[in-house]
Amino acid sequence: MMKLPQDPIFIVGYPRSGTTLLQRLLATQPGIFSFPETHYFCVIEKQLKYDQTGNILPSCLDKVFEKILEKMELRFSPEQEGIIRHSVEEKTLTSKDFFEMIVTRLLLELNPTIEQMTSFRWLEKTPNHAHFLEHIMQLYPRAQALHILRHPVPAIFSRKLKFPFNQETPLTELARRWNRMLEDVQQFKTKFPAHILTLRYEDLLIQLENEYKNITAFLGIPFDLNTLPQLNEQKGNPIAGFILPSETWKLEDARRNMTNTNDAYKSKFSGQDVADIEAIVGENMKKYGYEPYALQEF
Repeated sequence: MMKLPQDPIFIVGYPRSGTTLLQRLLATQPGIFSFPETHYFCVIEKQLKYDQTGNILPSCLDKVFEKILEKMELRFSPEQEGIIRHSVEEKTLTSKDFFEMIVTRLLLELNPTIEQMTSFRWLEKTPNHAHFLEHIMQLYPRAQALHILRHPVPAIFSRKLKFPFNQETPLTELARRWNRMLEDVQQFKTKFPAHILTLRYEDLLIQLENEYKNITAFLGIPFDLNTLPQLNEQKGNPIAGFILPSETWKLEDARRNMTNTNDAYKSKFSGQDVADIEAIVGENMKKYGYEPYALQEF
């Protein structure tokens, strides 16, 4: 199996806050390779069962393969599945090993020649991995995380409207989830300040060059804006390989490119909806310079 570099980049943030946009930006850079969301730490890993030494037990594999197909639309070939099952039977497969098998499969699917490369970095983007950053850091001490924020009201409205699985979730519950994610990120930042950079979706759109310079400096990669104009071209858009057929909302986002849609929800929700959300997120919202949504002008 291809040996993965141990300095990955993880993009996290509240869903509908610009994580896919950030993934698109970084995937234009030479030597950085990405793939669809794995949901590994927030979903897949929870299905695993282990023996006393931390190796995966055979009894959980069928359910795990089902969950991988459900969340990633990824099906291993009989040969690949056989290798995984053999490793499990031999008690030599840890959760990290399994994660890297998945990442390797996704990387090779999109970039068949990557095995010949002597140096590259891989970029994993799953928004809800924000809750698992400390665990990720234990596995990858050289990892770096990019956390993107968006004004919570349009982020929550967008999540409610765009995700079929959240359309019945109360806005107040989605607001509490925004708080919980931010609090988990803040806790991680207190322990590992050098390993995480927080940026705002709105600043990225308005001050792209400045924000991109900050991102590349944090990651220690060259600052090259020449790669970014293709984001405004419909042809050759680098997001194509990162979207699963079921993720229709991302296809819509790709067509809009670098467009701020924060004001698109003012006619779809009431002032009371805004008040209910801001009553929950208001304190954290202000810490990051966000004004009440009703007063925002975009």
